[in-house]
Amino acid sequence: MGSWIAVTCTLSIELYVLRRLRFDWLIVLTSTLVDVNYLGYTQVYERNYDGPSHLLYIDALAQHLRPPTETLCTACGHPPLYYALAALWTRVVLVGGAVPHEVGLQWFSLLLFFGFMVFALLILRDTVERRATLWLAAALIAFWPSSIINSVRVHNDALASLLMVAAMYFIERWDREERRRDFYAALAASGLALLTKSTGYTVALALLALAAWRLRSTRFARASIQRLVVATVALLGAALLAVALRGPAAPSALCGKLLGHACNVPPFFFVDNQPSSYLYFDLPAFLADTSSLVYPPKHDYFWNGLAKSSLFGVMRLGKAFEGQPYRGLAVLLSSLLLVMAVACAVGLLLLRRSIDWRKYRGLIAVTASMLSLLLAFRILIPTPFHEDFRHIFPALVPFCLVYAKVVERAGGWSKALYRLGVAVGLLLVAASVAFFVRVR
Repeated sequence: MGSWIAVTCTLSIELYVLRRLRFDWLIVLTSTLVDVNYLGYTQVYERNYDGPSHLLYIDALAQHLRPPTETLCTACGHPPLYYALAALWTRVVLVGGAVPHEVGLQWFSLLLFFGFMVFALLILRDTVERRATLWLAAALIAFWPSSIINSVRVHNDALASLLMVAAMYFIERWDREERRRDFYAALAASGLALLTKSTGYTVALALLALAAWRLRSTRFARASIQRLVVATVALLGAALLAVALRGPAAPSALCGKLLGHACNVPPFFFVDNQPSSYLYFDLPAFLADTSSLVYPPKHDYFWNGLAKSSLFGVMRLGKAFEGQPYRGLAVLLSSLLLVMAVACAVGLLLLRRSIDWRKYRGLIAVTASMLSLLLAFRILIPTPFHEDFRHIFPALVPFCLVYAKVVERAGGWSKALYRLGVAVGLLLVAASVAFFVRVR
């Protein structure tokens, strides 16, 4: 009964917010039902290899009102913002036991993912003119395989992804419309992201880079200098506070202070770190189904790991996804992603002279920052876990936006190309739903 109450409340909140923002609600509410179905057969530790560690951190804060000791969990070196909010959720919303504790925390992640979807829709509405294009991009984001997986994970990525996509949205608006409130909203979201997880460095650096770039375009106007100084001081302060708040569990070395226990990965998980690891793409391995994955892999290529993890993460999905139907769907999803990536690359190449790049500069800056820092992270500590797409999950939004816009432009050349592009997107949505939904 408690779970049904939680679902009803979630759908009601989503419907209210979407109607207030004048968004079509059908896609988001339907995707929430898919996520709830997935939650129904997924425990905290499933497809979330360090889920129990995050759960221990939350429980320690909820019970003792202080960060846990180093020996308690591997997640204990992270900044505490997500865990503090989850602990508050535990003490306030989950009191009384109407909803089981672990399910309640998965519900909390589901609400955070709804926040992610709201900002994704705001980005799409600002950059898409045609309603059909917006619907296609929104459906791809909402039903993307890793969206379903991440929607109920008990992990600080849940809050970090929300704050990072919020920063992406406000950076894009500030760069395009030059409104002061958007700049400070982007600054606040970036600072809070730093207090959540080290992936917040990506949006912080993108904001600083754009603020520095605008010095030249505004001929070193006083307001531009002031904003760069404010952003530098505020984000540096947030980064130093995040280091201080890591608590006794944080490693003492500089890498550990900046990145936490990610610097302490056992050498067993290290993989090749040669130039070929970043220049080569193993097509047969990418198209293989998820059951063939080996950890650590014998040969690990960055772009293979990034693309595959954008669908299924870096760990095997477990017994619930074994069997020929799911293997076939996994291969289909991988093939469709490859087709979409090729379509985006070819479309951008052909349309490069007709695109107003200034309109998308904020999104490009944030996406480039995410990819660059993830690449540096993988080079610094070469393990499959450091090429995981979940670290830059908000990059899914510009990718789906680019695909939908390329399909839209293709319609000007050929109706057949347009229909094919839409069919590929809808087929990925259908395959993702078929892969994750269980009828009991």
